[in-house]
Amino acid sequence: MSAAARWWPVTRAAAVRAALTARAALAALAALTALTTGCGASMTKDANEAHGAPGDDGDGTGDGTHDGTGTGTGPVAEKPVEMAREELRALSDQLLELAAPADGATVTDPGPGVDVCADDPDRERLFTLYHAWGVHRLPRADLERAMDRLRQHLPAEGWLVTEDGVLNNANRSPRLLLEHPGLHTAADITLAGRGDDSQLRVTLQTACFSTPEGESPAGEY
Repeated sequence: MSAAARWWPVTRAAAVRAALTARAALAALAALTALTTGCGASMTKDANEAHGAPGDDGDGTGDGTHDGTGTGTGPVAEKPVEMAREELRALSDQLLELAAPADGATVTDPGPGVDVCADDPDRERLFTLYHAWGVHRLPRADLERAMDRLRQHLPAEGWLVTEDGVLNNANRSPRLLLEHPGLHTAADITLAGRGDDSQLRVTLQTACFSTPEGESPAGEY
């Protein structure tokens, strides 16, 4: 099995086992969303792992878990699922272009996924999106420079840095958490693994959106 296949499971059973993104960044997004819109957006995530990618347990092969229930409360905007999906993919493309990894990099990207909001467990109208992707098969120094470019330039694009430090793991993996209040999106950027087996992992997670009346996100999960 290829490295990409191991990193991004494609079956539903594997997706249920896949890890979630950062609790700290998304809690900050929830508070900011509630302040600016009057609607909550609580999206609970594991503190060390990214949705769709294994947690960094020191060797880059962690086994994070996802209970498949999703999180989140009142919607911040109304839009069709496909429109929200396209917007999140475009945002990921902007981040990848900004990072501008060197030629020869492998970018793994399973596409944006849909998750459940706590206020709508029956999936009648509310939904949240996540997009986990990564860059690997490059010298670690190149990935470090890519992460530095994101760190330096994202604030000018409206992103607020909520945490810039390292994970409490064997590799002391550098980690950057950000939120974009205007886009109702949080980001977890982590340089996982060690040496030239390192991976720059990026996970974007939105607040809850609502489909237009008469439309349901149920078939999108």
